[in-house]
Amino acid sequence: MKIIIKNATIVNFDSLFKGDILIHNNHILRIGKIEDEKVDKKIDATGKYILPGFIDMHTHLRTPGREDKENLLTANLRAAKGGFTTICCMPNTTPPIDNEGLAAWIRRESQKIGMVNIYPIGAVTKKREGKELTEFAALQKAGCLSLSDDGDPIRDSSVLRKALEYAQMFNLLNISHCEDRSLSAQGVLRESLVSSRYGLEGIPYISEAIDVFRVIEIARYLDTRVHLAHISTKRSIEIIRQAKKEGVKVSCETAPHYFILSVEDIERREFDANLKVNPPLGEKEDIEEIKQALKEGVIDCIATDHAPHSFGEKELPFEEAPFGFIGLEFAFSLCYTYLVKEGVIDLKDLVSKISVNPAKILGLDNVGYIKEGAFADLVIVDLNKRWRLKEDELIPLAKNTPFIGYQLQGKVEYTIHKGKVVYPFKNEFLNYAV
Repeated sequence: MKIIIKNATIVNFDSLFKGDILIHNNHILRIGKIEDEKVDKKIDATGKYILPGFIDMHTHLRTPGREDKENLLTANLRAAKGGFTTICCMPNTTPPIDNEGLAAWIRRESQKIGMVNIYPIGAVTKKREGKELTEFAALQKAGCLSLSDDGDPIRDSSVLRKALEYAQMFNLLNISHCEDRSLSAQGVLRESLVSSRYGLEGIPYISEAIDVFRVIEIARYLDTRVHLAHISTKRSIEIIRQAKKEGVKVSCETAPHYFILSVEDIERREFDANLKVNPPLGEKEDIEEIKQALKEGVIDCIATDHAPHSFGEKELPFEEAPFGFIGLEFAFSLCYTYLVKEGVIDLKDLVSKISVNPAKILGLDNVGYIKEGAFADLVIVDLNKRWRLKEDELIPLAKNTPFIGYQLQGKVEYTIHKGKVVYPFKNEFLNYAV
């Protein structure tokens, strides 16, 4: 099948230019001024921008075990709608993704749907208990690009050391959830004036920062790479910045809510449980430091930490509700509105954070950059489109997000995965699912 995209502005991390793109089957055949080409589909992208398909290193798809919150179909739909052509799913499922059979099943079933690439992230330890390492070679064989016990830190430093050593042997990325549970304990939001004012158990910023330092020091000692998930505090960034200057092989990510929302929003919105997340929302100084770190390149990636929950769970009192909220469908618009439009980073920098760098860190070939011969994983966006996020327009099942009602700018119009238009949705079933 041949598709031509005409009259677009093509955006890579290192270039921005006008041109046409000719797609043949899975790949980009030509880029430039293309005339009189016989094609199966023509897309007029006048006034629009073409970006490399987005890559999310950190999602929770709830499969297996909680398909009432999310399943592989709804995950595909959300990703495609949001411009993501590749996503990685964390192993804190029921049962955990800690063996070859389950990891291979997720990879196989997601490929049957085929809207986007889904790579399972294998558990570092069996049952995610932090004690006995899983079979890294088997998980890699099943399609895992990375390993993590996300949701739980690996408390035993000797186990973490072995995990980093063995991951290096198999060229697998180790993604660390940094949290000192002896400090976070039963906390439900950031330890702050807000937590004190209402007598709620707080999570101090040092819970994250101390563990960031521990993980980095082990990686430094071993001279191996490590990736730090959902960085949320100013002090963590200061530690990471210094480690990078000293040549430690550390990369990291943050999520949109950490550069948009603060603990004060929880009070202002009367403890809406849709604002409860782990790590917790920080102070305004954390937001400013995260923006600066994105500008400097200290933070390599933006991930969603997409975490679906049922309506009933998020209707519980703030203290009892589960952590996390969804983000795949509108992450680009949040980033464009609150980073690019505010002058924190430019559009090319954003491509680095959501396409190029995740591809490099995960070791994905031929994606994340628009060039001839690359996979045709592309997103067409309208940067002038202003829109309001509405609950009834979100993909079922879960709709838990604190961003309902937000006025955003920039919207995904087309998502193309390996030469196939996967959004807008085509058949009746997918339209019904919207």
